[in-house]
Amino acid sequence: CWIEAFEHFGKTIAFDVMGKQIGKAGVLLVPDLLDAREMRKFGKKLKDYRSELFKKRYMKQIEPFPGVTAAMRALRDREIRLVLSSSSNPDEVEYYTELLDAGDLVESTTSKGDAEMSKPSPEIFEAGLQRLGTDGARTLVVGDTPYDILAAHRAALPVAAGLCGGFERELLQKAEFIFEDVPDLVRKIDSIDEYFTD
Repeated sequence: CWIEAFEHFGKTIAFDVMGKQIGKAGVLLVPDLLDAREMRKFGKKLKDYRSELFKKRYMKQIEPFPGVTAAMRALRDREIRLVLSSSSNPDEVEYYTELLDAGDLVESTTSKGDAEMSKPSPEIFEAGLQRLGTDGARTLVVGDTPYDILAAHRAALPVAAGLCGGFERELLQKAEFIFEDVPDLVRKIDSIDEYFTD
């Protein structure tokens, strides 16, 4: 969607270049890929265009990673409390929660209005932590980008990073845990428990 949005304004971005930007909000992604003149000319228009394009063409094509809902249910069965901490628009967060069939699995969600600054700022994870009311030393962030890791560590929160987001293992090395995907995290949950009992 981002590649198509940039092309709409005459800017070609290679897939591998764009892939390294995923996980950032548009307010950071767009300036990282445009120069100053382009930002003045169409930076805001590009972000707005991409938002509309995503909702019209791409949002309904999204599919959850295999096994995620079952994994979330397994975590809840272990009395692990969950919050979906996203900086997407509220209507998108609602859509994703329904898509995951996770309404009864998450205690709360966050969205764009819960943070002034996007990842890698820690604000969205701090908002999620506040929603749960848990101790940060006993709370784990699960993400799949280097920006999730940066944001979590800036809030002193440990991270389990999934390789399912497309980033190479080397780019996720600062995470406390690296898993293939969320079901793999659940299968190895005892190693995470050990981390929190030390």
